[in-house]
Amino acid sequence: MSLIINNKNCASLVDPATPLLDFLRHEAGLTAAKPGCGTGDCGSCLVLVGEFSPADAAVKYRALNSCLLTVGQAEGCQVITPEGLAGATLTPVQQALADQGAIQCGYCTPGLVIALTAALLNGRDLMEAAAGNLCRCTGYGGIRRACEALAAQFEQRPRTLDEIVANGLIPADVAAAAAQLQPLPVAQLFEQPVGDADSGLQYLGGGTDWMVNRPRDIELKTRCALHRVPSLRRIVADDEYLCLGAAVTIDELQHSPAVASDWPLLAHYLERFGSPSVRAMATAGGNLVNASPVADLAVLLLVMEAEVELSSADSRRWLPLPYFFRAYHQTELKAHEVLTQIRLPRNPSASVRLHFEKIAKRELDDIATVNTALSAAPGKPGRFGRIRLSAGGVAPVPRLLHGVSDYLSGREVNTATVREALARVDADIAPVDDARGSAAYKRRLLKHLLVAHLTALYPELSLREYLA
Repeated sequence: MSLIINNKNCASLVDPATPLLDFLRHEAGLTAAKPGCGTGDCGSCLVLVGEFSPADAAVKYRALNSCLLTVGQAEGCQVITPEGLAGATLTPVQQALADQGAIQCGYCTPGLVIALTAALLNGRDLMEAAAGNLCRCTGYGGIRRACEALAAQFEQRPRTLDEIVANGLIPADVAAAAAQLQPLPVAQLFEQPVGDADSGLQYLGGGTDWMVNRPRDIELKTRCALHRVPSLRRIVADDEYLCLGAAVTIDELQHSPAVASDWPLLAHYLERFGSPSVRAMATAGGNLVNASPVADLAVLLLVMEAEVELSSADSRRWLPLPYFFRAYHQTELKAHEVLTQIRLPRNPSASVRLHFEKIAKRELDDIATVNTALSAAPGKPGRFGRIRLSAGGVAPVPRLLHGVSDYLSGREVNTATVREALARVDADIAPVDDARGSAAYKRRLLKHLLVAHLTALYPELSLREYLA
């Protein structure tokens, strides 16, 4: 294994499945990235990961959770730790945090510096970038002021490596080391038959869920890391479909102009999909293959009429997404298949409207109790068009609610229609009691969320009585 850490080449003999945070702290002696939640929620372990992008012929940096990365995933990349940003003077980010009283005990500060630095490098909103960083000392007022000061100092746009150095965002010697980066070693799918799920030989996408549940699983040997397969990292639009490679990250989906053209509200809804650093790692394909019953992206894609491509060494097949989920954390993937692509019908002029609701213990960056999406195609005057309603947390898998969807489609837009649709919800779902709520609570909650969908998309409806 080889990678660049700050400005030094590092050849590591550790197991590639070793968490990057462990390697940095215990092998490399770099302790500024701090252990915290271990789930990507707090941001204390953030590092900058630089990767050469052939499409842009430049190095692109992402702020990623080192607790969720393996050393193997960082192979061929540059990892900049908070120590790598230490120079003779403070960087503009460090200076703003100090000037605005945003530094308390200091435990969260290194990760916050990384998050804000990445935002300035990539032209992202600073407050959005800081959203995944928890301050144990409640110094949020100072953090907000620091973000405002940086926004006034820097135009929001991506920056070249020369600009990064000129502005002092990264020390010159650390930035110069990035010149050694080459395109990642390209992995080929199906170099050898896919092994059994219990063999330890598995494909890995973002790994954000895997690393939470099995953070030190030394049996994981990823002979094919999907982010190294170029064809799986593309978003391509043609006349009929938006085609998403399975290894496209949620962040890339969120900021894709092609996706925004067809589904302008999707980026807003994806803000509720984990922290910014999790979205920068988690992949669209991984969210589906994991088959969580509350997978946020799955719930959205169900009403967007997504299909998935399941490929093997000698065949491929397309499957409508509602038929991909078989049982709790089980899918229709066969032992020799990999999910390689997701395609969505084009939605010219955003004529099909989309609405998403999610209820969780925290408003942001949390697992849903119930999540639900509704898409509405144009209909005749006074009537619903084609309606698709989906929900998570109310069945063993994310589910398209066929009964309610079919009933609403084409019906008159009035309270009587809504009343009957609400009565049909129970037949479409099968919730269970669990740590996030009782089955009865989830049933009632989903009905309230259906009213929220319809109120948002059909403001002419008067539905106050249903929200009582």
